[in-house]
Order: sequence, then C-alpha cells, then structure tokens
Amino acid sequence: MDPTPVDAVSAADPTFVPTGDDGWQRLAPAARTVRAIAGAVAGAVIAVPLAVVVVTIAAGGGLLWPLLAMPAAVVSGALAGAWIGQARWRRTRWRLDAVGLYVRRGLIWHTEVLVPRSRVQHLDVERGPLERQFGLATLVVHTAGTQTSALRQSGFDEATAVALRDALIPDAARHADAL
Repeated sequence: MDPTPVDAVSAADPTFVPTGDDGWQRLAPAARTVRAIAGAVAGAVIAVPLAVVVVTIAAGGGLLWPLLAMPAAVVSGALAGAWIGQARWRRTRWRLDAVGLYVRRGLIWHTEVLVPRSRVQHLDVERGPLERQFGLATLVVHTAGTQTSALRQSGFDEATAVALRDALIPDAARHADAL
C-alpha cells in the first residue's frame, strides 16, 4: 500500500499502526522514477571506464570497433543501472508502530533495520534537487552512538517524511518548550 498524506498525518500519533495487510508500506511511487534516473546515471558513469578498458584490450581491430563499443556500453550501463534502481525501490518497505520505525530492504542481502523511538536523538528531512522536482524527501534518523549511527531513507513523499519526523520526536523533546 502506498503511503498517502492522510496516512502520514495520522503517523504523528505515537501509537500509530499503518493500515494494510501486515503494516509494511512502499516508498512513494515517484521514488521509482528518481531511483531509475539515479541508477541510469551511475550505470552510465561506471560503464565508461569499463568500456575504455575493453576497447583498449580489443583495439587491434581498427578505429570502427571502439566507436561502436563506447555508446553501446554507455547505453547498456544506463539500462542496467535504471533496472537496479527500480528493483531497489520495489524491495524497500517501511513500517511505523509504537516501538519505532522499521525499514526492510533487499532481496538477496535482506536487511531489516529497527530504530526504536527511545533511541532517536534528532531527525532531519533533506530534499535534494531531484527529490524536490518529484516532491520527495529523505528522512535521516540519528540515534545514540557514533557519528555514523543514523538511518537515512530516501523515497518518502514530503508530507510522509515530515509526518514520520514528527511522529518519531522523543516525548521529552516534544515537550521541551513547555519548561
């Protein structure tokens, strides 16, 4: 089930349990496009040096072979990257409940992360240029521990990311301005 702003707004309640078969939600549909674009760019960039190496090794066939191989390698890399980006979108789910935020990723290397509400130190909502173009945001949940103790999940609708941020604010911080 795709998160909607109505579901996201109800996430501000600390006892919020999303609706659905098992409570797991997909990332925003626009995130599929953004991940495909990012994957295509990364795939094309990675394909260029690989194509140069292959062309250099096989350059005994004259000048025509390198001219045909380079564009084919870049297009193949872009297509593979776009496919991987979309597959990552399909295999990412999230769930918010009374315990905290769960994120499940992957097919071959399956990862499930739980950030308990009690461990949340502070939260950030980031929006890069591509995310702003598609109305998306990245939620960064910083936890107690080292500098790298943070969950960074991109692909949320802006309203969902803000609602999740508000729902995960620790109770002490929520009432800190009342002192």
